[in-house]
Amino acid sequence: MYDYISIHSDTYTQKIKVEVLEQYLTSNLGFAKVSYLTFLKDVNGELVKVTGIPANPNGSYDFITLEGIEEVNLVEIDVPRYTDDILEQALSDIARAIAKEFSWIIDDDHGLN
Repeated sequence: MYDYISIHSDTYTQKIKVEVLEQYLTSNLGFAKVSYLTFLKDVNGELVKVTGIPANPNGSYDFITLEGIEEVNLVEIDVPRYTDDILEQALSDIARAIAKEFSWIIDDDHGLN
């Protein structure tokens, strides 16, 4: 099991505005904003954290602090330490929804069995 699921634009070139990501996560997927570019949601009794991140063309983090970031090209969903089939399915559904909304891709080693 991996620690997170990565969803990003193809070759990390397409970026979205922070406000667009925030609106989608809170209004469409039911996440609550807990800090800048960080969102939480209770999924089957586990807190799931989603973070918007600016990445360089290699997919590496390209920031010192998230404050002031205006666009992102990577979203990470933290996978809780203990998961079951129901939680894994919910995480997959969230990842697919984000990927579909922004026409992004989910990494092959996406964090789920």
